[in-house]
Amino acid sequence: ATALQAAVSGVEDAHGVAVDVVSVGDAPTTDALRAAVKAAREAVQNAARHGAEPISVYAELTESRYEVFVRDSGPGFDPSAVSADRAGIRHSILGRARRHGGDAVIASTPGGRTEVTITIPREEQR
Repeated sequence: ATALQAAVSGVEDAHGVAVDVVSVGDAPTTDALRAAVKAAREAVQNAARHGAEPISVYAELTESRYEVFVRDSGPGFDPSAVSADRAGIRHSILGRARRHGGDAVIASTPGGRTEVTITIPREEQR
């Protein structure tokens, strides 16, 4: 929860936006949780650059996984039309989640809002 709030605060400061963050559950920051936070930071940064306020983040840590939902209020875009040379979504969100056994889904349409869902299995520190 602390790592996510710090990541979002950095985006708020850099882009002059307000982001509503709600976190449920907390645990030591493992590699998988760190990857989820970094992917969420990229999604929040994209929302700050290309979306509209309000921007919200909801994160939940369960016994089996960590889920983060990042939502902005528009103007939306067609995820399938994103150029192959654009690395933010492809590598920093989707790729990062997949490298840690999870997935990310970008739900957006032109004229609508965008929601990024990041799901990564929970791992315990050993």
